[in-house]
Amino acid sequence: MSQTAAHIADDWNKGAIPGMTGPSRGFVAHVLVALTALFGLNWLVVTYVPFEIKMIGSSYLIFFYHFPGAINGALFYLGLFAFSVAYLRTKKPVWDRRARSAAAVGFLANMVLLVTGSTWAKAAWNAWWVWSDPRLMSAAVASLIFLGYLMLQSAVEEPARRRQISAVYGILAFVNIPVVHFSIQWFGQTSHPMKFDAMSAESIVHTRWYAVAAFLVLYSALYRWRYDRTTRNERVEEALNRIRRIEERTHA
Repeated sequence: MSQTAAHIADDWNKGAIPGMTGPSRGFVAHVLVALTALFGLNWLVVTYVPFEIKMIGSSYLIFFYHFPGAINGALFYLGLFAFSVAYLRTKKPVWDRRARSAAAVGFLANMVLLVTGSTWAKAAWNAWWVWSDPRLMSAAVASLIFLGYLMLQSAVEEPARRRQISAVYGILAFVNIPVVHFSIQWFGQTSHPMKFDAMSAESIVHTRWYAVAAFLVLYSALYRWRYDRTTRNERVEEALNRIRRIEERTHA
């Protein structure tokens, strides 16, 4: 095996998480843990937290699915940023695959954030969407930015060039995350509240952070699945390219 071939094989053997070998092991157990954790979350929502709170009633219960979307979306976008930096430093394709997988899951979490937030707003304030709300609009812009990252991955055919451009884009895209977090402080409050005093109850605080952890287990399973799928696709693509090169040399 040539040095280049050995390098490629070593890259393919790396897993979704640095230090993990691939393909991902224990994936089924990971999914079962995620489903169990989500079942536990639903049990807490039904039995532990108040059924309703002042001002917005029972519609606040969707918060336990809305809040994890915000936190986990930001975490996976942070992963995209870190993996993109690692790729630019090392030029190893494994970091690009990790970045692409993190971006896909981060986008999914961000969409859960928007859908649950819109549903909650309709129930609580009778408005699906408020164009003047800085938190809502900055979160929507974040979704479009990271959707652009995923589209960029399909738009550039040459692998090395695609990885380079995507890594730079992934780093610049992270700038919008602090904008989302501080949007109300920087741009003012409209319909989206800074906080509800009624949601500071101990049971609500405990459940919301449990929800973040439960969804993190689920999203990390999706991240591993996406990474393994991307790795398999790249191995097939590399094999086909190798066959094409052999055929070209044969007919030359």
